[in-house]
Amino acid sequence: MDRSIAASKERGTSLSARIGAVCLGLLGWPPGPPPLPHEHGAWLMLYAPLVISFLAVRPGSLVPPLLLTLLVTGAFLGQNAARLLIRRRRKEGAAFWLGIYLALLAAGAIPLLFRYRLSTLLPVGGLATGLFGLHTLLSFSPAGKRQDRSLWGEILAVGALTLTGPAAYIVSRQALDSLAWYIWAGSVAYFSSGIFYVHMLLSAARVKGSFGSRDRWRLGGAALLYHLLLAILVAVVAITGGQGGRLTAIAYTPAMVRAFWGWATLSNTLPPLKQVGLREACYTLWFTGFFPAALLVSS
Repeated sequence: MDRSIAASKERGTSLSARIGAVCLGLLGWPPGPPPLPHEHGAWLMLYAPLVISFLAVRPGSLVPPLLLTLLVTGAFLGQNAARLLIRRRRKEGAAFWLGIYLALLAAGAIPLLFRYRLSTLLPVGGLATGLFGLHTLLSFSPAGKRQDRSLWGEILAVGALTLTGPAAYIVSRQALDSLAWYIWAGSVAYFSSGIFYVHMLLSAARVKGSFGSRDRWRLGGAALLYHLLLAILVAVVAITGGQGGRLTAIAYTPAMVRAFWGWATLSNTLPPLKQVGLREACYTLWFTGFFPAALLVSS
């Protein structure tokens, strides 16, 4: 009798252990290292518009900007972890880390919405969620044809990431007006320049054999056209915008010179990507300094 009871208890304990192990596995336990986005440019696209808005429109207190930074960081990391789970890519602890990232998001969002009553953040957050959702859908294209990594797919991601600019503007001014969207549009225009440029380099590097002027026009034509239109727009702002317009032109100049020179010297020899990334970071620092200066002078 005692042996039967002991065996029954042992089976129950074993079953409980197995159920517990399954539950912990579903929760991503034990967690591996936190899943982080590897695209360094995406981090710049996320934080540069945030800094631009805070420099152009000084917040009255440091607490709301810190809460917003916590919110957008949690949201950015969370969408990356969620994408790993949705696409069923093996990543230890992705579900666990998704919970941590969502907790960070909530820790920033709840005080901003209920303590500081910044409900104007909701439409911006909704727009960012919609754009990220669409970008995620593009990732389900057949292997080798993932549209989220196409030129227009990445520009869609730029539009989502740079919404941190209007969000920071709301935190600083407690309003969502045309200047907030001007900061967003300016950031999208700047970072789209980098997308066109890098895609041009990568497309040219796939050409085998000789590389001629016809290849340059075929593979670099879109980048050239974009930067010609951008140069015209920046020139109009410089002419009509006074000192602020001239500072805006200075903010965009290094990126535009890089693009035109890159097109003129385009070949199928790919430059070291680390050097390309480092230069892009330097251009972004330049833009992040001069663009808010232009906004301050104009206001």
